[in-house]
Amino acid sequence: MACSHCHNHCRPHGGHPRRFAALLYYKEELTSLVVLVAAAALGRFIPAALQVALYVAALLPPGLPVVRDAFAEWRRGAFFNEFTLMLLAAAGAFAIREYPEGVAILLFYSFGEKLEHMAAERSRRRIKELLGRLPSRIRVEGRGAVEPEHVRPGEVVVAAPGERVGLDGILLGDEAAAFDTSAFTGESLPVDFVPGADVPSGAIPLDREVRIRVSRPYAESSMSRILALVESAAAGKSKSETLLRRITRWYTPAVIAAATLLFVVPWLAALIGGRAFDASLWLGRALLLLVCSCPCALVVSIPLSYFAAIGMASARGILFKSAASLDAMRSCDTLFLDKTGTLTTGAFRVESVVAAPGRTSAEVLALAAAADSRSAHPLARAISAEAAGTPLPEVSGVRTVAHGMSAILGGRPLLVGSRALLARNGLVVAPARTSATEVCVALGGDYVGAIYLSDTLKSGVGEAVAALRRTGMRSVRILSGDSPEAVEAVASAVGADAFSAGLRPDDKHEAVRDAVGRGQRVVFVGDGINDAPSLAAATVGIAIGTGGTDLAMESADAVLTAPGLAPLVSAVRISRRVRAVVAFNVSLAIGVKFLVMVLGAVGAATLWAAVFADTGITLITVAATMMALNMGKKH
Repeated sequence: MACSHCHNHCRPHGGHPRRFAALLYYKEELTSLVVLVAAAALGRFIPAALQVALYVAALLPPGLPVVRDAFAEWRRGAFFNEFTLMLLAAAGAFAIREYPEGVAILLFYSFGEKLEHMAAERSRRRIKELLGRLPSRIRVEGRGAVEPEHVRPGEVVVAAPGERVGLDGILLGDEAAAFDTSAFTGESLPVDFVPGADVPSGAIPLDREVRIRVSRPYAESSMSRILALVESAAAGKSKSETLLRRITRWYTPAVIAAATLLFVVPWLAALIGGRAFDASLWLGRALLLLVCSCPCALVVSIPLSYFAAIGMASARGILFKSAASLDAMRSCDTLFLDKTGTLTTGAFRVESVVAAPGRTSAEVLALAAAADSRSAHPLARAISAEAAGTPLPEVSGVRTVAHGMSAILGGRPLLVGSRALLARNGLVVAPARTSATEVCVALGGDYVGAIYLSDTLKSGVGEAVAALRRTGMRSVRILSGDSPEAVEAVASAVGADAFSAGLRPDDKHEAVRDAVGRGQRVVFVGDGINDAPSLAAATVGIAIGTGGTDLAMESADAVLTAPGLAPLVSAVRISRRVRAVVAFNVSLAIGVKFLVMVLGAVGAATLWAAVFADTGITLITVAATMMALNMGKKH
């Protein structure tokens, strides 16, 4: 339930002790409470006019923001909302001289708003702690560090190993360079770019410093196009109306109509029947109905329920940015998953080594590790780790070439890389039937063997997918930029229904948008920059917080902070539990209020019954919420 008057209070108070910051956060409510208590305590010792003035003073801190929000809604043509009902109830309480009740109505509301915003802000702060920082300046030859918006096409930019390329351009130099493009394409393997190749912004050089001639301005770069997709998806994604807003949209006009009829019908009956009409009696009953109908129990218990539920989800490894996103989890029926970084670790391991006749597996590993020892390539690191403890031959002239590495061993050329590298040097090797990544080794023009590596599956993802199916997730599909063989192997391992491979960011976004357009309620889980548009377009977008990119986390509705997908199962269960708690609270509050309103309309209920139906039921629903959700924590 977004409320403009709370936004200014939801910023962290840096530098203050935690308790003092909490006091500052609730300063309006605490001021109102102190003045309210003072007015009630001094009632016997001060003039009545002064006491009323104190009650008015207590009403102003929580009341003025509600008035501002009410006017904002009225200007948009939305008259029937919780703000209108609370202002009418507070005015009614003052009209029948029940001043404490009038103040309490708005005070409860303000506390409830702050609780909900505190939960959302806590999630935002924790997400920001997880975010990395993209470089805001780019090194331009002849100009130094420059903001990317000010770099012109044709200029040459420089990126060091591990530094993200900020603009699209053409690779310069005489040697190929390996780039990590996983954040952009989702492909787990680094890509070799030869001189003259187009390098997209967002790519990261792995093995050496690179020079790139800028081909497009920042506004037209690959990264900018992805950002535009994210903004378009977020704008097209309808904002979920809060549960309280949906309830008060019909509850408010019903209550106002009932209070009006309670006064008008007896007046008309008396007028038609020629009898005297006791206006003060029926006005008092109508105002009592308004006081009784105030949605304090709803205003406090609903945000409190979601506040506690967001905390529960956070403790289980998933941070929700809003109550609406958590609430949407309960009805999602379609799960779309990225592969690299989501289902797999992105860290390769040696699966097998196949030596040529007359060669040994140890020899193949040793030769590959010798050539790869100076490379930062993930495949090279995996091979070096596998060959740890094995004596390596002395090599010289090690350099990075397209599709692999080359070196000199005993005067003979040593090649370690893909089949394309061997073919370029006159060696043709029969293809292997496997989804694993192949690294071939050749020495002196002879084929030595091949090493097969695979991306490792994250622990427990298969079990988590099975558990999500049991919660009602009817369809599970993998969307990836990887090769069909690699994606198919992972889809089979985790039990997915279908998969799509070789996808670009806009392909993923289109798949998610089409599913949502067909009425499916989609959860999308991803970690890369290429996943950001899909995260924004999904019903609930969930980013990987450990190793995920900042754009993905900013675009998502929630962030996974624990490894694996198990927190998704907890999120679905928590979402359904909190909705059940809220349904109980709403039913109890409206049921008791309706009973007291009926009794009040016929004169069988006093104002104390109305106070119980409002404040008393509020306390009961708060207690029920905390008990139910605390029981949920134990399970």
